Amino acid sequence: MQFNNWQPLQWFLTCWPLKKKKKSLVAQYKTNDIRALAAVDDRYYPRYHLAPPHGWMNDPNGFSEYNDEYHLFYQFNPNSSLEPGIAHWGHAKSKDLFHWEHLPIAMYPDQWYDRTGVFSGSAIVEDDKMYLFYTGNINFPGQNPDHQQHQALAISTDGETVTKLIKNPIINGSEYQPDLRDPKVWKHDDTYYMVLGNSFHHSESNSTRGRALLFTSPDRENWSFASVLDESDGSLGYMWECPDFFELDGRFVLLFSPQGIAPSGDKYRNLYQTGYIVGDFDYETNIFTPKTEFVELDHGHDYYATQTILDSLDRRIVIAWFDMWDQKYPEEGDGWTGQMTIPRILSLDENNRIVQKPIKEISSARGRSIYSGKARAGTVVILKDKSGEISITTPKNRDLNLSIESTNAESRVLISYNYRKGQVTLDRGGKDGIRRTKWRPKGKLNLKAYIDASSIELFFGDGEVTFSSRFFPDGPVKLRLGKSSPVESLQVYDMKRTVFLNQDN
Repeated sequence: MQFNNWQPLQWFLTCWPLKKKKKSLVAQYKTNDIRALAAVDDRYYPRYHLAPPHGWMNDPNGFSEYNDEYHLFYQFNPNSSLEPGIAHWGHAKSKDLFHWEHLPIAMYPDQWYDRTGVFSGSAIVEDDKMYLFYTGNINFPGQNPDHQQHQALAISTDGETVTKLIKNPIINGSEYQPDLRDPKVWKHDDTYYMVLGNSFHHSESNSTRGRALLFTSPDRENWSFASVLDESDGSLGYMWECPDFFELDGRFVLLFSPQGIAPSGDKYRNLYQTGYIVGDFDYETNIFTPKTEFVELDHGHDYYATQTILDSLDRRIVIAWFDMWDQKYPEEGDGWTGQMTIPRILSLDENNRIVQKPIKEISSARGRSIYSGKARAGTVVILKDKSGEISITTPKNRDLNLSIESTNAESRVLISYNYRKGQVTLDRGGKDGIRRTKWRPKGKLNLKAYIDASSIELFFGDGEVTFSSRFFPDGPVKLRLGKSSPVESLQVYDMKRTVFLNQDN
């Protein structure tokens, strides 16, 4: 959850005496609840990616399984699609991670410790209860520091109604203020663990740096500092947001979203990044020993604030906010902003690099076959509803050029593989349109592309390289192979609508 300074009017409303504020806010929010949906234009609204019913969505929160359903909470502004506003927790659930049901707002900023934001957090499920850990934000306009952040706990016994703990906050963290947020909690043996993102002053360099802190608890409510899992050496930014820590194929992964990394060639081109460090972890000493450098998880324009879950099928699944801070996209004027990526299964390869594959349940969103077989250079396939699944196989020693077009010439995405350079590129046009990285296929070149009404996700090879970027096509979308890009196999499916603005649909 990125910290923002709110507008003066918002500050006035949230700093009103709590009893009066709570009553007036509840009345206001009831009129804006998802059951009474605002008018939303669906021209760019996703067909099979989770998006808010209206208003603003950012970070995924509380990703969990409860009563045989997946639950995903998210940072939500129910009152405007133009800004993150004062964060609430929106809520949706699904049996397959594609057919989503929008649920009522789960948490409001209605306590002294979260009055200017129910910021990001996570969930664990035990004894038929859902425990939601989150950051409560308090703003102090005109002061220095101008905010504080505390960790809090809320509990649900039915998967929908949420009650905040009376003894909140559970971590004040006075020595780590003001930026201490985004708790990710898990249990190992009889101990609970929480990793938190933090920004601290590095006295030797007189600079601000990011790090990940580890806390432990015997009972979910009383927490003690355990260790610094890792911290920036000066090159990895001033704040580490949305940290996650988990075991994967025998190693441990510290996954986080650092802010303030300087661009370096084709790396770190976005405003903020998301990536990981692989290493070893000792539960006796709580020491993490990194074995790799920081690696970007996705190479597209719009991928941030990841959260993972180890589900009942023993799959490590990741989902991310499919957007980026400080971007102005046309959907904002349509009554909604933000969506989530396709859920992906994570694994480690022999080089300790993460491989990502769409979960198999994506087949539930697959529609009719549009094209199947060999394809000549210049072949065109039309996606009438601006959504589709594309699979391409071609020899590894040949260039590939593919364009995604619409009636809006400015909304064109060019995808290419340069055999001589061993380089893949996504170019969505404009001033900052190009994203690329080095990669060579092990065998034949395989590419899967998932197009939705305003997004594209690319999976090269077995998922060694991914790109996630937004674009905004008008009218039907055309897939066009380049003039020198025949392929051995082209399969195209349209995609069903699995997410609806109106729950009655």
